[in-house]
Amino acid sequence: MQLEIVTPIRPLLTAEVSDLVVPGEAGEFGVLPGHKPLLAQLGTGVLSFRERGGGATQLVVSGGLAEVLDDRITVLAEYACRADEVDLAAEQADQAKLEEKLRSTALLDDDAHRLQHELERTRASMAIVLRK
Repeated sequence: MQLEIVTPIRPLLTAEVSDLVVPGEAGEFGVLPGHKPLLAQLGTGVLSFRERGGGATQLVVSGGLAEVLDDRITVLAEYACRADEVDLAAEQADQAKLEEKLRSTALLDDDAHRLQHELERTRASMAIVLRK
């Protein structure tokens, strides 16, 4: 299967993969060869895949869409990064700041939702680095 991951900033990856697990908005879903056509909203989390003849790879994705069509998977992500692009110390500092802001009682619902989303992305970024 052909996998392509693109963000608004850059094309991130093109690879031949044998399987894929995607963090969808409604939960994770797997894709194997011959999968039925699908269009799904991305959630925030770890996208993992196995390249043909290679090892497993994990990326963090957040927001956007995933399309499966004729053994071709296109991920249009608002945010995506590889483990080697993650600064663990910066992510840990961001996590502490976000958790402190979320404890604040003065936050409006939209602010709390945005901060929770950022915290999920930070935790996913740290997870792919710590799993290496």
